[in-house]
Amino acid sequence: MGSGNRKEREDSVLGNYWYLFRGWFGNSRWNLFFVLAELICSVSEYFVGLYLPKVGVSLVVEQVSVEKLTVTLGLMGLLYFVLKAASQTSYQLINNPCLKYRHVLEERVLQKICHTSYSDLEDPDYKRMIDRAQQLYVHWDRDVKACVYGTLDFVFYLITIPIASGLLAVLHPAAVLVLAAGAWVQYRLGRRTVSWEKKHRDFWQPLEMKIDYIMSRVKDFVYAKDLRLYGAEGWLMPKYGGLLKERRKWKCRQMRQEVANYEASRVAGVGKEVIVYGFLLHGVLEGRVGPDDFVLYVGLMRTLSASLSQIARKAGKMKENVLSIADYRKIMSMPDSMKREPGPGPEVPVDGEPAITFSHVCFAYPGADEEILKDIDIKICPGEKIALVGPNGAGKTTLIKLLCGMYEPTRGEILVNGIPSVRWDLESWYKLFSVVFQDIGVIPATIAENVAACPPEEMDRNKVRACLEQAGLLDLAESLPEGLDTCLPKEMFREGVNLSGGETQKLLLARAIYKEAPILVLDEPTAALDSKAENQLYLKYNELTRGRTSVFISHRLSSTRFCDRILMMENGRIVEEGSHEELMEKKGIYYRLFQVQSHYYRNDRTEEFSSGLDPEWEVSGYVSR
Repeated sequence: MGSGNRKEREDSVLGNYWYLFRGWFGNSRWNLFFVLAELICSVSEYFVGLYLPKVGVSLVVEQVSVEKLTVTLGLMGLLYFVLKAASQTSYQLINNPCLKYRHVLEERVLQKICHTSYSDLEDPDYKRMIDRAQQLYVHWDRDVKACVYGTLDFVFYLITIPIASGLLAVLHPAAVLVLAAGAWVQYRLGRRTVSWEKKHRDFWQPLEMKIDYIMSRVKDFVYAKDLRLYGAEGWLMPKYGGLLKERRKWKCRQMRQEVANYEASRVAGVGKEVIVYGFLLHGVLEGRVGPDDFVLYVGLMRTLSASLSQIARKAGKMKENVLSIADYRKIMSMPDSMKREPGPGPEVPVDGEPAITFSHVCFAYPGADEEILKDIDIKICPGEKIALVGPNGAGKTTLIKLLCGMYEPTRGEILVNGIPSVRWDLESWYKLFSVVFQDIGVIPATIAENVAACPPEEMDRNKVRACLEQAGLLDLAESLPEGLDTCLPKEMFREGVNLSGGETQKLLLARAIYKEAPILVLDEPTAALDSKAENQLYLKYNELTRGRTSVFISHRLSSTRFCDRILMMENGRIVEEGSHEELMEKKGIYYRLFQVQSHYYRNDRTEEFSSGLDPEWEVSGYVSR
């Protein structure tokens, strides 16, 4: 029952438009004034325009003087002109507030995305909902501007139709009924179009997402080299063309529905006007309708017929727009999937090094049959330096994402200083971690802003310099024409620059240092560094991790020797743990992998060397994921 009521509220036209206008009027106090001015002037203009021809014919029939005819029609014409100008001015003045509110809606969605759990953003259904919600500020025919203007037109017809109907009913009451019946038929035909789209849009939305994805990647400079070297035109563009073809098929089906309903609506419109003309001619023949009344009734009939048809069309359009408003409301009101207790979490520890505990943690992706992590039960002592190693698919990065609050355990719990993760709100939990992930990317801003991750007026530039020096990037940054104020990347800024992969990794390392979070996580921090830079990072590792608990992921086992403890993962489990020396003495999996890797760096390696491991464990497959 509750679900049905919620669904009814989501689809309610009044409820959704009240949500939209409440926010729009609240965004600027002038919006209500512009709306009232537009409605008053447009309704007044409408009826002055209707009565102007009647007055002219009446004065001619009465054979009044040319002076009186000219003055009367001139004054009425001037009034009509002033009202029309005021109406159009008010109508145009609404445009800018609509644009401004579009930006407000967009910012709110971006804020929602920024505060939404990472696991939700990976969900295809959630991505589809985001795409639908964006229609309210990107879709040219359904954005907030279309909703506001469409509503104004609807209210205008809602005011004028009863008045015009009352005047036309003097001719014959049935005339109004005929026009109303025709408008109702047109409205029902319009609803058929909306119902068809609502029923089938899930078929073409995935196509649009794929089309947009390919388009964004083709335009992205990061992919430019690969797309050229591997002949994107030969294999990617046909795929893109195929998606466009499928989308056009759905568009053609949609257009056929719209055309069929439109033509049927035109037939209904012509039929109702023919019948009303019959009433009008009958009145003329009976002598009940004079020349001036004939002009007025023709004007009333045509405008009322058009208004009834328009209100039916506008009502259908408003029903379409409700889909976008409802989708926006749905994404904005959607609760986070992370199981966190409401209210602020515990204070982020500022003194001392936190301990981390994984208590029988298991994790499986939604809908997956098999768990990625299985019974992870470890404790990382305060200030301890942990190396996490294992083959491709062992679950290392998944474990890190759980630690950093990207995912929630399916079973078990994660604790920092003995406090379970569910007692922390996400923002407080994120403050615990400085992380350098494998996926490297920069914010379109200056080097200093990328390091500090805050506006220039809030950053400590001396601290930025110190962090860049620790990361080994200060000399390069200061050699650039704008120094620390050099913008990244050059595709976004005329005077910007692009950093190499290794330089970008150093920049992100500097950002992690600047944050000074109590837990430092480095996920393959040397993947894009040369051997000299890698060695320098290892030499600085103790300095970087002083006063912090740290977790270090690497596929190069030689780099783990400076860590206090090594956790060896396989198939989602911790299979070995200990220091480098302890694991080498065990002569288990870690020992054999170390022998494999060191073999490739020795001059005396031979073709006969064998690690004794399964082929899937060889170095070619030993990468961090």
